[in-house]
Amino acid sequence: MTATGRNQRRIFLRSTIAGLGALALWLMDSLARRAANLPEYSSRTVSVPLAGGEGVRFFDDAIVVRSNGGALAVFSSVCTHLGCRLNRTEGDEIVCPCHGSRFDLNGRVVHGPASRSLTPLAFEVDSASSLLHITLTT
Repeated sequence: MTATGRNQRRIFLRSTIAGLGALALWLMDSLARRAANLPEYSSRTVSVPLAGGEGVRFFDDAIVVRSNGGALAVFSSVCTHLGCRLNRTEGDEIVCPCHGSRFDLNGRVVHGPASRSLTPLAFEVDSASSLLHITLTT
C-alpha cells in the first residue's frame, strides 16, 4: 500500500470514529432529555357503576367480572397479545376481536395466540355511591 493510500485510510477511520462519537453523544443527550420529561409511571382512577348480578362488563380501559357469589375481578381491556381492545364474550370466555385469543373469567389464557394472562387492575368498591373506582397505570 502506498503512503497516500495509508493516509486516506487513516483520515477515513478518524472521520468515522469522530462521527460515531458525535452520534453516541447526541443519542445519550436525547435519551436523557426524554427520560427527564417522562414520568416513571402514571396512574389515574376511573369510576364505573357497580351493577348487581353476575357477568362481564366492558369499559374503555377495564373489564369487570362478577362471579357467582358476587366476587369481583377487574382486568385491563388490552389484549396481552398485540394490544387490541377486548370487548366481547362467548359463553364464559373473553374473546379478542383481532386475533381470537380467549381468556377465562379469571383472566387466564384459554386459547392463544396470547401467552400471558390479562393484567389485573386495582379497584375499590364505594358501596355508598354504588361505584367501582379502578386504578389504571400506564
